[in-house]
Amino acid sequence: MKLKRKIKIITLVIISLFLLCSCERKVYTEKFEVRNEGIALNNEIKEQISGVNDKTETTAQKEESKYVPLNYDEQKAIWFSYIDMAEFISGNSKSEFKQSIGSALENVKNAGFNTVYIHVRAFEDAYYKSKLFPKTAYLGTKTYDPLKIIISKAHKLDLSVHAWVNPFRCGTVDTLESTSETYVIKKWYNDDEKNGTYIMSVDDDEHMWLNPAYDEVRQLVANGVIEIVENYKVDGIHFDDYFYPTTDKSFDKAAFEKSGKSDLSNWRIDNINKMIRLVYDSIKKINSNVKFGISPQGNIENDYQLQFADVKKWCSEDGYVDYITPQVYYGYSSTCPYLETIKRWDKIKTNNKVNLVIGLAEYKVISEDEYINNKGIIAEQIKDAKELSNYSGVAIYNYKNLFTADDEFSDRVESEYTFITEELS
Repeated sequence: MKLKRKIKIITLVIISLFLLCSCERKVYTEKFEVRNEGIALNNEIKEQISGVNDKTETTAQKEESKYVPLNYDEQKAIWFSYIDMAEFISGNSKSEFKQSIGSALENVKNAGFNTVYIHVRAFEDAYYKSKLFPKTAYLGTKTYDPLKIIISKAHKLDLSVHAWVNPFRCGTVDTLESTSETYVIKKWYNDDEKNGTYIMSVDDDEHMWLNPAYDEVRQLVANGVIEIVENYKVDGIHFDDYFYPTTDKSFDKAAFEKSGKSDLSNWRIDNINKMIRLVYDSIKKINSNVKFGISPQGNIENDYQLQFADVKKWCSEDGYVDYITPQVYYGYSSTCPYLETIKRWDKIKTNNKVNLVIGLAEYKVISEDEYINNKGIIAEQIKDAKELSNYSGVAIYNYKNLFTADDEFSDRVESEYTFITEELS
């Protein structure tokens, strides 16, 4: 009996030691699997370790798969406007678009640029796959994805891609009439209460406009950005200077009266700030390394008085933008002189987390006397921008005018191109 009891005790000890070792091994393996240290396990063992099936991503796995954006300390950017995009897309097959946009991006790279601002939604029409906005009419019945193609080709050239969005500008009445009922903007257009509040017409403008006064409108803007950042490997989101389309008090009269505020201008500025902050926070929750930038008017007074854009706050406080690209589309002898203007922007940019990129108007070399008569003026403006204490780059508007000028202007543009590329190199 004593011998049998001893055997049982020894057996129990051995079993206990085996179970203890098994538990330790399980914990050790789980640690390495979560950290993705290279241990290959079959699906059944994965389920036993993690308690989830192979289709479920852990937080660590999601973090590991997150796209790492490509951005530069010094932006050398060029705008591809919807006008440029229309020429690349209209009537072209997928293969033709690939060829034309690929050549354009190679042109940009060879000229010394490292960043492209690509217009992906100009009139609440998407140049990408969207559930929130109708696809651009330029695509017609074609189903390819312009943004996906651009990102793929640009990244192979080490070009940073910033998706350029107009947050509030919609299409014309005719465009909205033909828009599918599935989209929010069409539902607002059809709603007797929201057509005239959420979505508005403006005198002397054929386009309809979203009204920044409403939470739902600001959220739609943010959702539109979220959709892009979640589904595409963009390196940045870019807004330009289309905020409030008018100073007319009737534009948002109902919302202003309901707000209980007394200062219309400050209230409008606050509405835009809320939208900018919401967009910034939405981007950072998805990928903190994706940049958010805005290109306001170069004239600071106009930003406040016409657009209700609080550029001083954006340049000085956290949580609004990562970079600011004022459109300093002025000559040296302009009523808003170039040197004086860029120095003002340099002065108000007091937040070290915000980069200052100076926007330049290359298109004026064929349209404005000071630019026409002074060869190398854009290159000279780039040189002067580099002297700013807060300089972080330049941006040129736009692709078409620099690379595909009409024959009658080709010599003038080619001359300017040479000076620009030398300065960018």
